[in-house]
Amino acid sequence: MTLDEFLLEVQKRNKDFQALSTSQGAADDRKEAGDIGLSPVLTLASGYLSDAKQPQLIGTKTVSRQLSFGLAKEFMSGTQASLSANVQEVQIKDVPAGSPAYLSNYAAGSLGLSLSQSLWKNVFGSGTRLRQQRQASAADLEKQSYNLQQRQILIDAETSYWNYLYQLDELKTRQESMERAKKIETWLTRRYHDGINDRADLLNAQALTASRELLLAAARDDVAAAVQNIRVLLEMDSNEKLPPFNSDFKKARNIQALVGGDSGRVVRLDAYLAALEARTKSLGAKEVADALRPDLVLQGAYNTNSNVQANTTEALNKINKFDIPTVQLGLKFTYVFDTNAKISQESLSRKEALAAQLKSERKMIESDSFWSELQRRYGELLKRIETAERISQLQVSRAKAQTLKLSRGRAVTSDVINSEEDASTSQLTLNRLRAEARKMEAQSRLFVRLSE
Repeated sequence: MTLDEFLLEVQKRNKDFQALSTSQGAADDRKEAGDIGLSPVLTLASGYLSDAKQPQLIGTKTVSRQLSFGLAKEFMSGTQASLSANVQEVQIKDVPAGSPAYLSNYAAGSLGLSLSQSLWKNVFGSGTRLRQQRQASAADLEKQSYNLQQRQILIDAETSYWNYLYQLDELKTRQESMERAKKIETWLTRRYHDGINDRADLLNAQALTASRELLLAAARDDVAAAVQNIRVLLEMDSNEKLPPFNSDFKKARNIQALVGGDSGRVVRLDAYLAALEARTKSLGAKEVADALRPDLVLQGAYNTNSNVQANTTEALNKINKFDIPTVQLGLKFTYVFDTNAKISQESLSRKEALAAQLKSERKMIESDSFWSELQRRYGELLKRIETAERISQLQVSRAKAQTLKLSRGRAVTSDVINSEEDASTSQLTLNRLRAEARKMEAQSRLFVRLSE
């Protein structure tokens, strides 16, 4: 399993990662839900009235039945429109003799259209667009915060991946060192029994083997812990076999290419989040100021009237008569007085926006410093790896040469053991530095490249 395949499995299996993906989808839904006020609203109503209270103007009791229909819609332009239809049937009991027939039993209907438009606050939909911009910015901020948490999961996963490969390599190195120590011990044991070497040389070799056994046991324990960590990340069952990993942790990667993109400023994701938060706060402050402005609303309504009819059917047939309409026009002015509450609300939103902007600027400074420092440290680490490679090659060659000299009786046993120890240590140091470089490369996931 390569690194990319492993990270893909983490994304598929890890429930924390999946939960964050679901939350990102919820952020998009939350942004769309902000336009619920622009959705058409249908209203159907039916009512019955029986009124026997006294005094009645005519008769002793009024019974009426009413059916109404309404459709209302607010548009992006800020225009509010509603269409309504209403039919009412009225019966009056004990109407005095000689009264017109329509006073005892009549029906009436009307169609109505009403419009209203803000001339200041939401003229041509300016307030609606401002709200949508704030909601879009807030949704982007929320999604990027979840993206940061997902990237942190992937960084932890990649770190565990390279750590596992390093532990496997260390185990292999410990095993090879153990085998070489046993060969030295066997050879010195034979020479001791032949009377060529002292007992002190044999004890040195036996101590070397014992110490290598201890280090080998510790390496096996570290591998077991690394395997368990991988299993937890992939949420594997206890009986599920861990697939083999075949990535080469000794191969360096271009840390600039890992960020992605060809041009643009590289910023840490938390600094990008701070910039999004500052933008959202700024839009929110504008929205608060807009909401507290005076407003002038133009309102108009037009209703048809069927006039008084004998029954509901005739009222419905004549509901669209335009010869006796009801027309209404008006202007409504509203103003919120400059109380402490209003002044404080405007001041609060402005100060929050300013604080977020200052925080964003500080985060950008930290981001540039962190990115520059990461590249510097990574470059220095690559130089240390080159030096460690040369040292390891020299120490291994030295250990082989000392072993050859000892086989010819021209070397001291302690020199062979020390050279063997130095060779093993240099190999482990080299592998540890390589693993640190791979983990440092993983830190590039915290950065994004912004287009100019």
